[in-house]
Amino acid sequence: MKKTYEIAGQVMGFFESFKGSRPAIDNERILIVRGRSRKVLPIDEFDSKLTEIGEILGGKELDDSSEKISKILEIGDKNIKRSETTTSDLDNKGFIRMKEELESMGLVVAYKVFELPNFDVIIAIWEDKNEIPPLYVEVTVSEDED
Repeated sequence: MKKTYEIAGQVMGFFESFKGSRPAIDNERILIVRGRSRKVLPIDEFDSKLTEIGEILGGKELDDSSEKISKILEIGDKNIKRSETTTSDLDNKGFIRMKEELESMGLVVAYKVFELPNFDVIIAIWEDKNEIPPLYVEVTVSEDED
């Protein structure tokens, strides 16, 4: 089993979103898995739960404004383009735009980026602002090119 699957599986299991989860993109350099959970996570616990899964993975959390995040997105974009799925160019404002779009639909969004040995991991979660299920989970695992 590829290490990317193990990392994504840990995230999906942690949020109880493994059942029904599926890869959105899967190639030799990047894995993006999306899932949803019937579990309701109190919104005030989003940050702590993301930090907790990052610690379980053994990752180092990156600050939102880190230049490393721009590099991770650039590498991720390159890796996504290796798949058959076409995509527009990504940039370091992609997180902010995604969050703003989902929040405009009445959802609360949180995400964190972690560095692991040989991998970069982005975990995003969102749910209805009234804490109505489902809880959506997306994890991106990309091989570090350093």
